Amino acid sequence: MFKLLFKNMKPKNWISIVFIFLLTVAQVFFMMQIVTYISSLTGAVTASREKGEAEIWWYGLTMVIYAILMAGVEVIIRFVASATASSTVTNLRQKLYERVNRFAIADFASFSTESLITRTTNDIQNVHLAWLTFLKTAFVAPITMVWSIILLSKNANASLTLITAIWLVVLVLAVVVLLLMVTPKFKIVQKLTDELNVASRENLTGVRVVRAFNAETYQEDKFDKVNVHFTKVQIFTGRVLSVFTPIVMLVMMGLSLSILWASAFVLNGMNFGIANQMFATTNSFIMLANQIVMSFILMVTLIVIWPRASVSAKRIREVVGHEVSVLDTDHPVEFKEKGTIEFKNVGFAYPGSDKEAVSDISFKVKQGETIAFIGATGSGKTTIINMIPRMADCTRGEVLVDGVNVKDVLQSDLRDRIGYAPQRGFLFKGNIKDNIAFKNAEMSLADVRWAAQIADADGFVSAKRNGYDSEVAQGGSNFSGGQKQRLCIARAVATKPEILIFDDSFSALDYKTDKTVRGRIAESLPNTTRVIIAQRVGTIMDADQIVVLDNGKMVGIGKHYDLVRNCPVYQEIALSQLSKEELGL
Repeated sequence: MFKLLFKNMKPKNWISIVFIFLLTVAQVFFMMQIVTYISSLTGAVTASREKGEAEIWWYGLTMVIYAILMAGVEVIIRFVASATASSTVTNLRQKLYERVNRFAIADFASFSTESLITRTTNDIQNVHLAWLTFLKTAFVAPITMVWSIILLSKNANASLTLITAIWLVVLVLAVVVLLLMVTPKFKIVQKLTDELNVASRENLTGVRVVRAFNAETYQEDKFDKVNVHFTKVQIFTGRVLSVFTPIVMLVMMGLSLSILWASAFVLNGMNFGIANQMFATTNSFIMLANQIVMSFILMVTLIVIWPRASVSAKRIREVVGHEVSVLDTDHPVEFKEKGTIEFKNVGFAYPGSDKEAVSDISFKVKQGETIAFIGATGSGKTTIINMIPRMADCTRGEVLVDGVNVKDVLQSDLRDRIGYAPQRGFLFKGNIKDNIAFKNAEMSLADVRWAAQIADADGFVSAKRNGYDSEVAQGGSNFSGGQKQRLCIARAVATKPEILIFDDSFSALDYKTDKTVRGRIAESLPNTTRVIIAQRVGTIMDADQIVVLDNGKMVGIGKHYDLVRNCPVYQEIALSQLSKEELGL
């Protein structure tokens, strides 16, 4: 955990920690002065009336001053510690978020979405709490303990020292037993937190399916199972830790009573003056012994929080330390062409798999041409187009865009040339204009509307009361599937990219709208190369090249007219959708 935190600390954070240490020394000094003056105050009570009263006022006023100074220092320490902990954790949270943003598709296979959310929120919060507690207690506890032991050594008494040691051993054993009982449970708690997020998110995102199948009870039972397990673990740890405070109080009270009981034997039979002086020493001993116990308690408080935070820190380090599979080159080259795509004997295998998902893929697309991919579900269509913007890297062969290998250019430069419309239309919370102008926030309303007109979205957007300023709910849940797809197509074409990728982006459109949108794209962006994945033959019939895929391999490439006669797989797909007469067979 320290390694994780120290890597994310700025120089000013280190200065703050040194400042906290110096303030803590001052705080403990003021505290020990109060303890010393309490002992002196007890002795002053036995002095003559005039002298004793004057000393009492003097000691009392001095202790008030020290108490005020100690309180002021404590406030400053807490303020600085809070600012330092928040600053460190903010840097860590930002680093975690940025690392996830750099993940390629293959990297997400190592972490579930729910787990990443938990690590960014709950785990970060656990680390924050532990780090804040550490900054507030890590210095004061050992300094107080050492200082108290030094002062005790000046008033060393064998019997009282032995009593103090025995009670401290009891406290240590109790803490060790408690920690051994709860530490393993903290790991279970974090895993169950992930499972709770999975159950909640699955139910919320699939609410339509759940209601359509009357599966509310089934989903509730799934959630209840995880929730009950989580609750039992939390109750167990809560009950175990709840014993800690009574044990501490028992040790403190028992220590004080034991010292007083032992002192009573010594004081018995002494004259009043010597006995009173001895009582002052005993009272000082009790206060210093309790200071040692309180210091130990502060350290234990940190120890109790630390195991859970350590588990969280490990989970965060797994993400921050994860080696991203797609990295930028240190020596980027310039693009040589414009709007061209070429695959040379490309193969791709997912991490941990011995078998390639796609293999021996070769084709070339010139500027302004349209290439389409068709095939059964799982044939590798999306896998192939994901390698164009480097959402995944090929494991064999070369992928070239504009005449250069995509691995030899910066990802940002490559993606600046590409517009992408996903199969599942996803919109961001905000308004319609911001979603279409997602790649360029400075885009004018005229350009936004131009893109919407191409995607046949201007009609339903203009019909809304606020037009392009109309609200978009998270995920675009206040739009139909077809409307979301058209807005996503508008977002892809808005920047007039060199290459447009449509990952089955016309599936929710009727054939007429599909044809209209594709026609407008071809007319408005004649020099833009288009890459289309489609299940409908009618969507790709006009493509310059059609790649037919079957089980990750190319089984045909060419124009529709040739493939429908010479490629059995394409012919089978075409005949399942259109008649022989419509296909010209």
